[in-house]
Parts: sequence; C-alpha cells; structure tokens
Amino acid sequence: MKVAPMGEVRNNFGRYLAACEGEPVFVTRNGRITAVLEHLTDSDIEDFLLERSPRFRRMLGRVKREKGGMPLSAYRKSRGV
Repeated sequence: MKVAPMGEVRNNFGRYLAACEGEPVFVTRNGRITAVLEHLTDSDIEDFLLERSPRFRRMLGRVKREKGGMPLSAYRKSRGV
C-alpha cells in the first residue's frame, strides 16, 4: 500500500498510475485519505461498478431475504445482460 499527498500525485500522475498496477495508491489531502488509485482491467469494470452500487446492494439483500440467494448468472439472465 502506498500513500501519497495529492500534490505529489498531481505532479507525477504517470508514475503513480504505473505504481497502482502493483498495489493501490491512497491519495491524501491535508493528511487525510480522499481517493485511491487502483488498477482495473476491462473485465474488472463491471464488478467494480456493481460492488459500489447501493441499488445493486439493496437488490441483493432483498433477493437473499426472499429467495435465499441467486447466482450471478441468473441475475444477468433476468436483466438481459
């Protein structure tokens, strides 16, 4: 895990983009973490977005309560994805 101040990341953005391929880079502002640079591949984007979606989390909670769970393949089929 790397931690770097925002000004340093801004001035050396390319270097920090390369660094985040190996581990996340936490960006600080006034000593507090405000962002993270994390390497993603094209295949990771959908999972990244779903993991952070409040709507998706609510839907998962509802399905778990009602049906005891649903495989991701069934969810994708139900949504036409």
